[in-house]
Amino acid sequence: MEPHSYGLGRGEALPNYLGMFFTFADQAGAILVCRNHERITNEAKALELVSEATTIPVPKLLEHGIHADGRRYLVTELVEGVSLNAFPRPCSKPRNEQHTTDQSLPCQACSDQAYSNAAEFIERTVLPQLADLKARSRGIDGFVMPPSWLSPVEVPWKGKTSWKTLPLQQPDYVFQHGDMAAHNLIMDPCTLQPKALIDWEFAGYFPAGMERWVGSLDPEAYLRRRNGRAHVIAEFLAEEFLECCDKWHDRDELDELVRAGDLPNPDELKDARI
Repeated sequence: MEPHSYGLGRGEALPNYLGMFFTFADQAGAILVCRNHERITNEAKALELVSEATTIPVPKLLEHGIHADGRRYLVTELVEGVSLNAFPRPCSKPRNEQHTTDQSLPCQACSDQAYSNAAEFIERTVLPQLADLKARSRGIDGFVMPPSWLSPVEVPWKGKTSWKTLPLQQPDYVFQHGDMAAHNLIMDPCTLQPKALIDWEFAGYFPAGMERWVGSLDPEAYLRRRNGRAHVIAEFLAEEFLECCDKWHDRDELDELVRAGDLPNPDELKDARI
């Protein structure tokens, strides 16, 4: 079994995206570079908060800071296990109790049990404890990550560099992981129980429901969060959306997305806010 390596200790290099840049190509072929500095600090703060204020198992934060060249980094304790999205895999039962006679074949029974255990963990442990963490402003300490179900290269968000904290009179924002998915859950391959919830870079305080948890860790259900976003944008991101629309130069492109139901109608949204 290969251990899942979310972070490495003992001075070893961290072989993933942390501290680097993301590059995207939009439909017109333009290359957009999104700096990854802030999301690393955001994840470090989220890990500290969740580990101190809840019993949700997360990777232990060992170190985070800034390299001499300006890149930020984050190092966590190694969490051994397998990612939930690695299931189905060979049967986890002892040899005399296995569901399959061929160990080389994936075991659907173990996969179903792992997904069931993980969903129960989210519903009974993660969501209730995070809901108890509340704040008056969005994000964490003044920085707001856009939701994981939006793309920074899509109309009209392309070019947007910051998101507002939108403070309230009362602490009605609740803490959210922001990207609840099978690939962010580390499972014990023997017990089929969750060992850690990882990748907290999208975390922060947001309106309840903004994360779009669909009640399932099925990969297809996760992808469907991006569908039918017009009403969700209108409910949770109206102010940000209208500002982006006012700056967007191609009104025909925007109107086409509105007609397709991908975006709310900005004129109707403005009228509703008057």
